[in-house]
Amino acid sequence: MNLQTSTNHPAIGSGKLSRGLGFVDLWSVGVGALIGGGIFTVIGPAVAQAGPALFIAFLIAGIIAILSSMSYAELASNWPYEGASYAYSKFAFSPIHKDLGRLMALWCSGLYFLSFAFAAGAVNLGFAGYFNFIFPSLSPTIVAPVVSIAITALLLIGIKTTGKINTIFSIIQVIALFAIAIITIFQNPVGPFLHNDFMPNGWTGVFAATALIAFGQMQVEAVLTLGEEAKNPRRNLPLAQISSLVTVVVLYCLTGFGVVSAATPSDLAASTAPLSLAIETVLPGVGAVLIAIAALTATGTSTVGCLLGSSRMLFAAARENAVPAFLAKVSPKTHVPVTATLFTGIIALGTTLMSTMGYGKAISIAVGAAVFANWLMMALMNIALILVRVKQPHLRPVFRFPVNIKNIPILAIVAAIGSFWILTYIETLPLLIGISWLVLITAFYYLYSKSRWEYLDEKDMETITKE
Repeated sequence: MNLQTSTNHPAIGSGKLSRGLGFVDLWSVGVGALIGGGIFTVIGPAVAQAGPALFIAFLIAGIIAILSSMSYAELASNWPYEGASYAYSKFAFSPIHKDLGRLMALWCSGLYFLSFAFAAGAVNLGFAGYFNFIFPSLSPTIVAPVVSIAITALLLIGIKTTGKINTIFSIIQVIALFAIAIITIFQNPVGPFLHNDFMPNGWTGVFAATALIAFGQMQVEAVLTLGEEAKNPRRNLPLAQISSLVTVVVLYCLTGFGVVSAATPSDLAASTAPLSLAIETVLPGVGAVLIAIAALTATGTSTVGCLLGSSRMLFAAARENAVPAFLAKVSPKTHVPVTATLFTGIIALGTTLMSTMGYGKAISIAVGAAVFANWLMMALMNIALILVRVKQPHLRPVFRFPVNIKNIPILAIVAAIGSFWILTYIETLPLLIGISWLVLITAFYYLYSKSRWEYLDEKDMETITKE
């Protein structure tokens, strides 16, 4: 597509996105999306697999995620555009074949959208549950839909307002969760090592727990989906993404160590609220307040991350007519992709209402496929970086993946293998759902997207996103 055609694209004529997010705002989006509600639910099933070695499972998941984040960071330095992996995969795989680049882009966009638009409904219900703990007279079935509508409305107001409110919530949750981790560790500093059976299921159990932990770290690229709403994106996007992930990995490892120090693995595995059990054992009364504060802020920022990332993925695809173009409309007043945000918010509200009506189990199974999506997309982005280094060596990104041999990022290869390895430990049902999503997205590409796609190349994107 030539430059003149690009500037006539409906996404351009309807308004331009606003660069309203500085480094701290971007860091808070990353932290909020990464912590989410996962830390409150993943501990039980993960400790059932890993036993006292829970913190090692967190560490393995964190190392792979951090290595993969460096691949994301270099790709973001090259192409700091809305949609993150949608743009990266398009430009990285297209030199092999244009259909491959477009299909990979649609895979990333579709997997992210399906995973997190549906996940928002489950997270909203979690928020309502903790809200009910503080205000028992307000039923979760009423609070959850109200929260879903309120957060969608917040996103429609504008990215600057969203960023500031999200930053406050993220700082509160990080402080609260670090306090919980430190309190439980100080109660018994060597707790995990006092158990006779440190790895009851061996390394198989640790790797199985690592696969589950992806639920807590599944929004690795959430902050990068805001490439055209970030100030100084080639610098701030990589820095915010890596720093937010390191913050969360440290927090998860400390928490994984602390809960096993405060309570037995068997009790944690049997509990529906393992983090609450651990802190209540050490600090009755006050611990419940800390949990409530951490949970409310974490689930709130997680919903923001889900809806931001999903809507921006949808917007990026719609801008090229890979999905219906009306989803690319940007408000000239608020500079928000209004139709994509509304569409995502409506799906989140629908899944929230389904959760309140007793269909939560069905939704949780579908959301389980987000674990598959997370590890697959990390593997694909590591492969994408390797391809970029081989096929496009002329690129000079601001951030460059360290440790290279003949321009090949060795640790990206390690991260890709690690991601594929963890995929083999995902349970059968989420794995089948994830694969079925890929089949449906592939069919959508050939039946709808391929003939309608209005490709925006790198020169087009530079013109469109010029600050």
